[in-house]
Amino acid sequence: MLANGPLATGISLQAPHSDNEANLVFVRTRDAGATVARLTLRWSATQRPLNAGDPADPAYDWAPSDREIRLAVANGLTPMVSVDQAPTWAQDEKYPLPFTPPGSLRGSVRPDPAALGLFARAAAIRYSGLFGGLPRVRLWRIWNEPNLSNYLLPQFSGRKALSPDWYRRMLNAFADNVHAVHADNVVVGGNLSPFGVRTRFCVPSENTCVPASEAVAPLRFMRELLCLSKGANPHRICSQQAHFDAWGVHPYTSGGPTHHAAGQDDVSLGDLPDVRRLLDAGVRAGTIHSRQPVQLWATEFSWDTGPPDLSPLVVPITLHARWVAEALYRMWTTGVSLVNWLELRDDPYPAEFSQSGLYFRGGDSLTRDAPKPALVAFRFPFVAYREGTGTSVWGRTPRGKPARVVVERNDGAGWRRVATLATNRYGIFSAHLRAKKQRAPRPPGARQPRLPAATSYRETVLRDSPSEYWALDERSGLRKAHNLAGSRTGVYQGVKLGAPGALGETLGSAVTLNGKNAVVLLGPIKSPKTVELWLKTQTTKEAAAFSNRDSLSRYTFLGVSGAVRSLAFDTVGLWGKAWITDGRWHHLVYTYDGVSGKLYVDAQLDSSGSWQRLEGAGNGTLGYDATLKTYLRGSIDEVALYDYALTQSQVRSHFLASGRSLSYSAQFNIMKGGSYMRARLLGGRTASLPFSLTRPRDRFVLPFGR
Repeated sequence: MLANGPLATGISLQAPHSDNEANLVFVRTRDAGATVARLTLRWSATQRPLNAGDPADPAYDWAPSDREIRLAVANGLTPMVSVDQAPTWAQDEKYPLPFTPPGSLRGSVRPDPAALGLFARAAAIRYSGLFGGLPRVRLWRIWNEPNLSNYLLPQFSGRKALSPDWYRRMLNAFADNVHAVHADNVVVGGNLSPFGVRTRFCVPSENTCVPASEAVAPLRFMRELLCLSKGANPHRICSQQAHFDAWGVHPYTSGGPTHHAAGQDDVSLGDLPDVRRLLDAGVRAGTIHSRQPVQLWATEFSWDTGPPDLSPLVVPITLHARWVAEALYRMWTTGVSLVNWLELRDDPYPAEFSQSGLYFRGGDSLTRDAPKPALVAFRFPFVAYREGTGTSVWGRTPRGKPARVVVERNDGAGWRRVATLATNRYGIFSAHLRAKKQRAPRPPGARQPRLPAATSYRETVLRDSPSEYWALDERSGLRKAHNLAGSRTGVYQGVKLGAPGALGETLGSAVTLNGKNAVVLLGPIKSPKTVELWLKTQTTKEAAAFSNRDSLSRYTFLGVSGAVRSLAFDTVGLWGKAWITDGRWHHLVYTYDGVSGKLYVDAQLDSSGSWQRLEGAGNGTLGYDATLKTYLRGSIDEVALYDYALTQSQVRSHFLASGRSLSYSAQFNIMKGGSYMRARLLGGRTASLPFSLTRPRDRFVLPFGR
C-alpha cells in the first residue's frame, strides 16, 4: 500500500434548493457516508463594495450561503466553500481576448487578485465562528478548473501558458487573507480539469479560425505554477511560491479505475501518482508554502450511468457500482485523503449534461429520487482481488468510523465468514487472506434461485382470494385471456403471446406489448383495493401496466412514471424510488384500504400516503391508459385484482413464492455467477455490495457522459 491515512468523502451539492427540500439534500449527503459538502460562494453576484474586507458591507448578499452552511453543519457535515467566478467589475475587461463562439461558457478574465483577497477575508471573517452566531468554515476552495478557459481567461498566448502564473497570484492573495483570519484554515488550490485542450472555432465565410475552448494540461499547469522543471527529478526553476494546503484534481477517465489519460500531461485515475510526485517535489524544493502537511484531494470526480443516459458509451449501472468502490480504493493508495463526488442526483435527462448522481432523478422533487447501487458502494466501499495464494481485501466503513467488520465469501452456496478484521482510527481495514479449500463453485447460471412450479406462486395468490386473476399463459392464436379467479375474460389486441414469463422460461408465459397499439382489454372494472402484477420494461415514457382510468384521470393507474421508477395514481400519486426499467421482471403491488395507499416494488414498501380517493369504474386495460393516451412497451404477467388491501406480509409471501430473494444484490442482478466477497459491520446488517473476484475488462466510456 502507498497510503495509510484517512479517506474522507464529500459531495458537490447543486443549488439553490427549495426551502422545504433544502435540508433533505444534506440529510442524504450525510446518509451517503460523506462528511464534506462542497458549496459555492457567489462572489460573481456581488456589487462593488466600499469596504471589501468587511463582511457587513451592504454590497454583499450572504443569505444563500448562510443557509447552506448552517444546514451542512446541523447535519454533521463539514462545509467546503468554493469561489470560482468573478464579478464583472473585478475582471480585466481591457485585456484582449480572442472571439468567443456563441453559446460557449466564458471564463472570468484575469480576476483582480487584490479584490479576490479582500472578498476572501470578508468571507473568512463571516464564517470564522465568531460572527453573528454563524458556523465556522475551515475548508476554502479557490477556483474551479483554472486551467480551463470556461473558468479562467486567457489560457495561452501562442504556445505560452498564461493561466498558471495568474492563478498563482489569485491563489496567494486568497490564501494569505483566509489564513490571516484563522491560521489553521485549509486552502484548496488547483482543482484542475483533467485534459489539455486547444479547440478552434472557424468561420468559413470570413476565412478565419479562433480559439474556442482551451485548457493547459494539468501536469504542465502544476509544473509552471510550482516553478518546477520537467523530467523524472523536478527541480526549482524560479523564485515564486504557491500558498495552499491541499491540492485538488479532477481525475476523470475514459475508462475504469486504473485507466491512464492519453495525453502526456493529462491526469486520469491511473495518473494520480504523477500528481503526488510533483507535489512532493514542490515541498522539497520549497515552492509550496503551507503550515501543515500538503494534502492531495480529488475535489471532483464521477462517471455517468446508463440508465438514465441511453448512450452505449456510459457506464452500465451495475459495473458503475464496482467502479465507484474501486476508484475510492485506487485513489486512497496514491495518498488521496478526500474524494468529492459530482453529484448527489442526476440532472434532468436529456436536457442537461450530468447523469452522474448517486440517485436517479425522479423529477423536480427530491422525494421521488431513487438510489443507484453506487450509493452503497460510495457509503461502504469494499474491494477484493485474487493475489498469489490468497485474496487481498480493502474497505472503509460508512463515514470512516472505527469498527470491527466481518469479511464474507459466496461461491454459490451462500455467504460464509472468512475473517473478522478491526479497522484503524479512520475506519479503514485491509488484509491479505490466505486461500482455504473452497467448496466447488456452482456452474454459471446456477446462482439464480431455482424458481418453483408456477402452481406454487399461483396457489399462494389464490389462497388470498383475488377477485380477478389473469395468468396470461395463452399461446399464439388465442384471443382471450383466461381468468383463474373470476368470470371476466380479457381480450388480446395486437399483443405477442407466449413470451417467457415472470415465473421462469418454462413455467408459464407472458404477454409482450409493442408500445404502439397493443393492449389487453378487461372491460368495465370498479377500482380495486389491490392491483398486483409483474412488469418487465426498459421504457423511459410514462405508461400503464394496469389502468381503469378515463379521459378525466379518474380511478386507478399502476405503471411506470418515466425514466426509472413506478407510479400508482388513484386521485393522488405515489411515486416509487426503486429502479424498475432495467429490463428485468419486477413485482408491483398497489393497495388502498380506504384511508392509505401503498406501493410495493419487489416486496419492499416503496411509497405511501393517505387521502380520500374517488371511487368508481372505468374500462380496465393492460398496457394502455385513457388519460395519457399512451401504450406500454414491455411485458406483463400474473395480473391479480382484489376487493381488499393486501397486507405487507401477504405481498412479501407472494413475492417469495416466485422463488426470488429480497436482497439488494438480487434486485440489481449484481451477482451473476462466480465468487464474490463482501464486508459487513460486526453485529449488524450494514454491508457493502458484493465484489466479484472476476475482474471485468476495461472499457471505453465518455469521461463526462456526453
